[in-house]
Amino acid sequence: MAVKKTTVKKTKDGTVDKRTKEGKAIAERMAKARAEKNSLKNRIKRLFK
Repeated sequence: MAVKKTTVKKTKDGTVDKRTKEGKAIAERMAKARAEKNSLKNRIKRLFK
């Protein structure tokens, strides 16, 4: 099973270009991950570490 790696369009400063379809998908995934990281379940988990 070959994995197809697409090159993501980046802006001049090296960040992902959020105007492209791939960039919007990446931004959406990152926002979801950030929200999940700070979820109530994870905050409680960190509290008892």
